[in-house]
Amino acid sequence: MHGPGSRNKLSPTHARYYADDTVLDALGRAICAVDCLPRKELHEAWEMAARIHTWLAGETVVRVVDLCAGYGLLAQVFLLQGNDPRATAVAVDTHPAKNYVLVHDAVVAAFPILAGRVTFERARLEDVTLGTGDVIVSSHACGSLSDTVLSRAAALGARVALMPCCHRTRRRTDLVGQADPAAMIDHERTMWLVERGYDVFVDAIPATVSGKNRLLLGRPRS
Repeated sequence: MHGPGSRNKLSPTHARYYADDTVLDALGRAICAVDCLPRKELHEAWEMAARIHTWLAGETVVRVVDLCAGYGLLAQVFLLQGNDPRATAVAVDTHPAKNYVLVHDAVVAAFPILAGRVTFERARLEDVTLGTGDVIVSSHACGSLSDTVLSRAAALGARVALMPCCHRTRRRTDLVGQADPAAMIDHERTMWLVERGYDVFVDAIPATVSGKNRLLLGRPRS
């Protein structure tokens, strides 16, 4: 097992890496026990949720909606890091990760405070029911799905936190010669939100966790 960005699957033998009495380590041990989730996905969710909470400091969060959710781990970690036991989450994906139920059951067993607070929905992004008070989050929505996440949030004026993935640069002749085409695309996304009345903060999770680590945080301008 390498660092927190390892794509290796966490297994019971890796629980020794999560031996401390912290929320992250208790979560790590729970996930190791089910033997199905890559290590980097745990740490991506943890680091992204921590930065969203810092950005939202002092704001009320009634519901977080995790789009392109996979295992739905980001939604669950977000609630764990929060301090409002009334907050809920919904994890949405057209094709949820195969063992998402095992992961969720293991997390709830380790943290009973999450019982009944997280639901899973199999749906397209276009069909999800969202509210203006939601915090919409998405980690590594692939390609144009990242743009759909932003579009759904902006249509409502909802807060949004996105870590884009799989930037489609091949057909963008205007990006030829750019040192970082993905950064240019994310700058365009930032400006798109600004034009729609958002204040946008650009952050990043550690590159040791993910090379695709840029985080776009947007809230409607007051």
